[in-house]
Formats: sequence, structure tokens, C-alpha cells
Amino acid sequence: MNFKFNIAKKLILGFGIVTVAIFFNIILITGMLKESVVVNEEISTKDVPSADLVRELSNMMISSKMLIKNWVYADKKSDTPDKNQLINLHVKDLPALHEKILKLSAEWTDAEQKCYEDIYVAINDTLFPLHQEIINKLSTPESYSDIQMLNQEIYPKVSNGGEIIVVSDNLIERLFELTKKHEEKVNAASENMAKSFKDFENFIYVSGVILIIIAIIIALYLAQLIIKPIIIIKNVLILLGKGMMPNRQIKERNDEIGEMAAALNALIRGLKETTDFALEIGKRNFDSSFVPLSDEDDLGNGLLEMRTNLKHATEEEVRRKKEDDQRNWASQGIAKFSDILRHNNDNIEKLTYDVISNLVKYCDANQGGLFIVNDDNADDHFIEMAAAYAFDRKKFLENRIDIGVGLIGRSVQESETIYITDIPDDYITITSGLGDDNPKSILIVPLVINDNVYGVIEMASFREFEKYQIEFIEKIGENIASSLSSVKVNIRTAELLERTRQQAEEMRAQEEEMRQNMEELQATQEESARREAKLEKKVEEYERLKKQQESFVKKLDGNLTGGLVSALDEDDDDEPTDNK
Repeated sequence: MNFKFNIAKKLILGFGIVTVAIFFNIILITGMLKESVVVNEEISTKDVPSADLVRELSNMMISSKMLIKNWVYADKKSDTPDKNQLINLHVKDLPALHEKILKLSAEWTDAEQKCYEDIYVAINDTLFPLHQEIINKLSTPESYSDIQMLNQEIYPKVSNGGEIIVVSDNLIERLFELTKKHEEKVNAASENMAKSFKDFENFIYVSGVILIIIAIIIALYLAQLIIKPIIIIKNVLILLGKGMMPNRQIKERNDEIGEMAAALNALIRGLKETTDFALEIGKRNFDSSFVPLSDEDDLGNGLLEMRTNLKHATEEEVRRKKEDDQRNWASQGIAKFSDILRHNNDNIEKLTYDVISNLVKYCDANQGGLFIVNDDNADDHFIEMAAAYAFDRKKFLENRIDIGVGLIGRSVQESETIYITDIPDDYITITSGLGDDNPKSILIVPLVINDNVYGVIEMASFREFEKYQIEFIEKIGENIASSLSSVKVNIRTAELLERTRQQAEEMRAQEEEMRQNMEELQATQEESARREAKLEKKVEEYERLKKQQESFVKKLDGNLTGGLVSALDEDDDDEPTDNK
């Protein structure tokens, strides 16, 4: 199993060490406190109360000594406060105090217990019986008047050196010694306790310093372990924030910082790969391989999308450029062939050869032929080869193809372009420096304008024709058909003009002849006009003469009139004869 000593475990270990140290320190301090508490409790619950109780007992003995003396010497009454107080001391105070001392004496030493037992026995068996004896003898007021008893039995016992005083002093001294022992024990315990508190204070200082040192060591270790790598990672992130790539990888460890370092190293590698990929995209190398850091890698996926878009844009640009080149190629071709068609439009052989030869070269084909529809005879339309470039086909030696026969005849008949790539072996061969071989494609385009077919172009090539080339040839086919139509019209017009010229010459000859005839006719007309003028004059003269004749006839008889008419007839007969 691969144990991963991560930062959390390191922190737990560090704080665990501090915690354990604090725990042991607390245990030691608690132990010392317990010892101090035990000692203090022992002092407060045993030694000091014992000393106080023994001191109270000693004071009680001193009080009993003073009370008995005051009662005997001063009060001299049977019922006084001192007597009552002494009685209370015997009856109440001493038993109560004895009970308290018994409770504490259980924890005393045997010597102390023996000493107290002796003292208490002496008090109870010796001193108090003496007191009781005095109390009994002085129980009445009359007892104070018994001077002999006082002098012989009472005063000797309570006087200085008396039995009660001696016993009391002895008890007081013994109680003082017992009190002194307890006080010595209290003082010793207090000294021990003070020393313990001093040691405890010193221990706290020492343990605090040790804990501080341990905490500093652990902090320095954790700082070395955590903060330093974090600073390195921070510096790397600052460089990345400035767009700079670090030259070295961060050392990886088996913890969270190691995971951060590994992730950052992976990020740096990914950014370097991304940068290289972006540079390749900038160089338009869209086929370079790139794998995003993850499915959520926004930058990598964005670059892939950008590459796709740029690739599509480049492909679109290439396609547009190709289309532009094709359009330019077609436009230049149209201009080229328009110029060719403008020349030699009166020589169909020259025109058709220029067209087919340039078209084969311009389309990068291998051979071609241009066929036209011969419709000179309205009853016999057929197709004939007008021009060929690099053609070597025996079947066209007869130079005649019936409409509807073969691919060319079918193309003319259907007015449709025929493009085939599956060429029969015996259909056509292309002769080159390497020998004869079948073409890869055949293109047959009818020359159509205004639904009239004027011819057909057939081209063969070792490669397939592009769509734009076929469209271009179809477009040029319309222009060629228009030119062929114009040429045919021009030829027919020329023929008509020639016929008209011949007819004009004949008409001019006839016109000359007619002109001469007209001149003769004009001369005749002029002569006729003169004759007509003369005739008119004669008619006028005739009319005048006729009038004269009629007038004369009226005057003359009919014979004379007939003679005049005969004379006039003779004159008329003489005039035309002269003209002839």
C-alpha cells in the first residue's frame, strides 16, 4: 500500500507532537498540582486544624486554670460566670473538642496519638476530677465560709505550685509541645509546598520554553516543508501570469503541494504544448496533433475550435481562391477565345482550327476536334469535321457523321454535353512520345445558341476534366456557336454579295446597254420631239389652213376645197420621205 504523507498528516503530526508535549506537560503539571493539592489539603485539613485544635485545647487548659483560680479566689460565689464557663468547658467544650481531635488524630503518628491520649487521660482523669472536687465542695454559698476547708483543701490545689496548677501547667506544656510539633509539620509542609510551587513555577517556565522551542522547530519544519514550496509555486505562477514559461519543473512530492507541483508542471507542459500548437496554427499547420489537458480545458478546447475554424476558413479561402482562379481562368479564357473568334471570322477552316487547337492547349487536354453541322442541303443535314488537333482516328476519314449516330451524333441530336470516363478500348487512342494509349476521359460539348446546334467539340485527355472546365467549354461553346452562326451568315452573305455583285455587273452591262438604248431612245425622242414640234407646227398650220380652208370652202365650192386637200396630202407625203 502506497502511504501518502500529505500536508494534513504532516500538520497533524506537527500539531500532534505539540499536543502530546502539551498533554505530557499538562499531566506533569496536573500531577504536581495534585501533589500540591494533596499537601495543601493535608495541611489545611490535618496539620493546621490539628495544630489549631491542640492550640485550642492548650488555650482551654489555660482558660480552665484561670477560671478555677478566678472562681476560687475572686468570685467566691457558688454560681458565677467563671464557674458556669468552667462547667461548660468540662461538660461541652472539652468533649466537643475531644471529638474533633479524635477525628484528626486518626491521621497522626502513633507518638502524637499516644501523647494526646496521655494528655486527655490526664485531663479527664486527673485535672477535671480535681476541678470537680472543688466544684462539689464549693457548690453552696456556705461552702465559702468554711475557711479551714478552703485553706486546707481548696487553696493549696489552686495556688501557685498547687496540684491543679501543676497539672494544668504540665498539660499546657505538653500541649504546647504537641502544638509545636504540629506547627513544625505545618511549617515543613508549607515550606515543601512553597518549594513545590517554586518547582512548579520553574517547571512551567521550562516546559513553556520547551514547548515554544518544539513549536518553533515544528513551525520552521512546516515552513520549510510547506511555505518554501508554496513560494516556489507562487513565483512560478507570477511568471505564468506574466506570460513567461519556467525553464525548470517544480520538484514533486508525495503530498498536496506535490500534487499542486505536479498539476502546475502538467499545466506548464500543457501551456508549452498549447503554445507550440498555437505557433503551428500560426504557421497554418492545421494537421499538428494536440490533446487538451482535460475535457474542461477551455484554452485547449478553444484552440482546437479555433484550429477547426481557421482550417475551415483556410479551406474556404482556398476554395474561394480556387473558385477565383477558376473564374479568372474562365474569364481569361473567354477573353482569349473572344479575341480568337473576332479574327478569321470569314475563314471557317482557319477559325475552327484556331479554336480547337487553343482550346485543347488551354484546357490541358491531349487532343480534340471541332465538328460543324452541314445544313447547306435542306434535305440532307449531317456532321462533318471542321478542324482537329492531335487527332488520329480512322473513322473520321470519311469526314461525315450522321445526326444521332455515335456520341457526337447523339450530342448534336439531344443538344446535351456528354462526359465519359469509361472509354472503350477501340473508341480512341492518344498518340504521344511514349506510344499510343487510351484517354482517361472524353468530353463532347454541343455548340448551341438559341436552341440551334451549329456543331460539337470533342476533347480527349489523360486526366479527368474538372467541372469548371466543362462549364467553361459549354460557355465557350455558345460563343463558338454564335461565331459559327455569324461565320455561316457571313459566308452566305458573301455568297449572296458575290451573286449580287455578279448580278450587279450583269445589271450594269444591261444598264449600259439600256443607257445606250436610252440615249438612242432619247435621241429618237428628241427627234420625235422635233418632229412632233414640226408636226405641231404643221398641225397648227393645218388647223390654221383648215380654218382658212373652211373659210375658203365656204367661199369656194367643194372642188376647190378638194384640190387644196390633195395639195396638202402631197406636202405631207414629201416631208417624211425627207426625214428618212
